[in-house]
Amino acid sequence: MFLCWSPVDLLELHRKASQWGFRLRVGDLEKLPELPAYDVYREGVFLDVNCYNIDQLLIQASSTRAFNHRYTWLLSHDSPYNISTMENHLLNSNILPDADVTWSTPDALVDVYRIKADQSLVTTYLGLNKNIGLKELETFWAQQQTAVTRRKDLKNVFLKSATIISQPQHFKGWSDLTTRHIDTFPKFTYPLLNLCAEDLHFRHNMMQVDLYGEDHNGTFNGLVGLFQHNDTEIGITSMFIREDRMKVLHYCSETAELRGAFMFRQPSQSAVSNVFVLPFSRGVWTAIFALTTVMAALLTVLGYRLQQTDPELALLTPFEAFTFAIGTVCQQGFYRTPNLASARLVIFCALMMALFTFTAYSAKIVVILQTPSDAIQTIADLARSPMSMGVQDTTYKRVYFAESTDSVTQQLYKRKLLPLGERAYLSVVEGIERMRTGLFAFQVEQSSGYDIISRTFTEREKCGLKEVEAFRLPMVSVPIRKHSGYRDLLASRLRWQREVGLIGHERRHWLAERPRCDASSAGFLSVGITDLLPAFQVLCGGALLAVLLLLAEILAFRIKRTVNTQRLYGKRQR
Repeated sequence: MFLCWSPVDLLELHRKASQWGFRLRVGDLEKLPELPAYDVYREGVFLDVNCYNIDQLLIQASSTRAFNHRYTWLLSHDSPYNISTMENHLLNSNILPDADVTWSTPDALVDVYRIKADQSLVTTYLGLNKNIGLKELETFWAQQQTAVTRRKDLKNVFLKSATIISQPQHFKGWSDLTTRHIDTFPKFTYPLLNLCAEDLHFRHNMMQVDLYGEDHNGTFNGLVGLFQHNDTEIGITSMFIREDRMKVLHYCSETAELRGAFMFRQPSQSAVSNVFVLPFSRGVWTAIFALTTVMAALLTVLGYRLQQTDPELALLTPFEAFTFAIGTVCQQGFYRTPNLASARLVIFCALMMALFTFTAYSAKIVVILQTPSDAIQTIADLARSPMSMGVQDTTYKRVYFAESTDSVTQQLYKRKLLPLGERAYLSVVEGIERMRTGLFAFQVEQSSGYDIISRTFTEREKCGLKEVEAFRLPMVSVPIRKHSGYRDLLASRLRWQREVGLIGHERRHWLAERPRCDASSAGFLSVGITDLLPAFQVLCGGALLAVLLLLAEILAFRIKRTVNTQRLYGKRQR
């Protein structure tokens, strides 16, 4: 309170206030208070405008933007209501639409504000009878709406605004969806602010810049720089809520949650493992090996014990039995047929086992060849992988990697991105195309990436899409000039738009959702060299081993021939 009343009157006011649970503090007009615009609690200010130095207090409140929603001001004058008297006292007061200021006289209560700092006062008579009782007074103030709720008509005032068009060569209008991955958030926010303008009855003359704004030794460029120099009132876009920007601007209301992630196609199974051993578990492979060994051993025993009864069994030496086992697994059978029913039954059972096993193996390996692997699940996996990487070329392209406190993210940045320099930063179209055609991970805003993916990827390629989040991006919000008198009005209308679903409608319209995987097994899939590489390795290894064995056999034959020749020559000498 700033009053020039007698001590008796002040004491009586304190006594009445304590009865109602109010805390009062009488200020000294000789020492003006700070009156900060924002704090953690609200305050009411009671002024007697007849007091000495009260005009300086009003100027102080205007300069610190204390005429806002944090304070409820009651300005008391002891003469009957006269608009000229009120205008003279409030001539230099910056009472904007977010202010809650009431001019009180013995015969009237008047709500006061200005639509714009250079315009005249707008007054609203509150219609309160001076002879009203205490109960009626309580009811009146309880029913009184907040200043922001009451003030929905800005009288068609012009407000300065600015927006971002980062690539004017691709801009085809605010409703064009063909390039919605470019300047997505200005296009997303534009209809929301237009609706606010229609709702609150204001107009905005919009200027265009090509940067959101970065801090260079305390001075911002781009859109943030316009706010820093008070060259614009409203930003027709949504931008990140960052601590460094909040020093020079404020935010109205959050509009969307922007998420970014490394997008990539999971490598095929053949790229990370041997697909020829994946169809069966270790237990199945062990069982197959054991059964094949038992059958080969059984045939060897039968051949050894019953070769007198069936001469065909004499051919079943241990090496021939081993060859039979390998041939059975490979669906080759045996070149001789024993006459004994017991031996035939062993061969028949071995072939039937191989048939069923081969059928299951073939079906499973086809599925494996069509299914991407799950080798990369975390940022650490991505950092260790052989994938090359890129980052969407945005204002914050380096900031959040540099500010990240996660050691794995820092390791990935220093190992994969920092050595590339500017070559690491790509447009959305280029980055998504490289991701589609090779082992490439691309850090991109999800909505921008999804838009290109939905138009360029096949159904099978969409099903192999994987995302790993390196860092969490802050919310985006509509920026406004610091201490703007329209912040709470716009915030109120944007919250209403969110509650009734208008923001959600625009979000679905402009921010693409993740493409659905509807046909993971449809289409034609070619088998490449990578898929058959283990088979080629076995073939080449076998060929090399065969050559080595051939050389060993030739060497052994020559040594044996030399030894035999020497023995024969020695016998002739004797």
